[in-house]
Amino acid sequence: MRTLARSDILYAIGDVHGRADLLESLLAFIKTDAEARGREPKLVFLGDLLDRGPDSRRALELVAQSLKQWPQSRLILGNHDDVFLRIVTDPDPDPDLLDLWFLNGGGATLVSYGWPGDLVEALTAIQENHPHHLDLLRDASLVEIDDPFLFVHAGIDPTRPISTQWRQDCLTIREPFLDYRGPLSHLVVHGHSITESLRPEIAGCRIALDTGAFGTGRLTALIIDWEAMTLEFVATTPGTMNAAVEVVLPVVLAQPILPKWWRLAPNPFV
Repeated sequence: MRTLARSDILYAIGDVHGRADLLESLLAFIKTDAEARGREPKLVFLGDLLDRGPDSRRALELVAQSLKQWPQSRLILGNHDDVFLRIVTDPDPDPDLLDLWFLNGGGATLVSYGWPGDLVEALTAIQENHPHHLDLLRDASLVEIDDPFLFVHAGIDPTRPISTQWRQDCLTIREPFLDYRGPLSHLVVHGHSITESLRPEIAGCRIALDTGAFGTGRLTALIIDWEAMTLEFVATTPGTMNAAVEVVLPVVLAQPILPKWWRLAPNPFV
């Protein structure tokens, strides 16, 4: 667990799942938006860059470039990223884990690296030709904190302190986290579980940003503006040329428990 350096403007990006085209559009928007505000952006990628969509290799490359361009930015490890890293770096991958990976979109990731062909040769080629992709995932965080916000891929166990969270919960938890409506030590920003509305959702002390980009064409980001103390949401627009980005309103499942003085902009209640 690491604590982020404070930045005036932060952009948290939901699950990409191989949709490099959407990520490229969203990154272009972020660059323009931060410049218009006169601020240096900090990005937090909430993980699951890989699998299902058509260009996981390019998605990793875009994230690597972004972390270099904006050094305060961070990548959170997702469960799909974790499985990819384990398989590619294991000289004898577990057959059951391989089957699970292919069942959940791993084949599309391999295709983005030039597969089909011999599987062992494909995995070896990734190690030899793209070691910086593996280093990127090795360096990814499980949790990042920028008080009063906490960023994690899947969520946290609400019954445990932040300092004693289990790794697997950070990567894969659904319940009891998703149904929890009580107070937490931080406002938790997460992905992993596709929202029922396919829009960003707020429920008490959590904000969900996985809007199913690989299938919906809607890749969502939360903008945290420390100067204005506002939370805003934007997303790529399905079915538009070059994946235009628009402001979206969140779906409020339960009254937001926002830190003092913070507000949603625009207000979803009006």
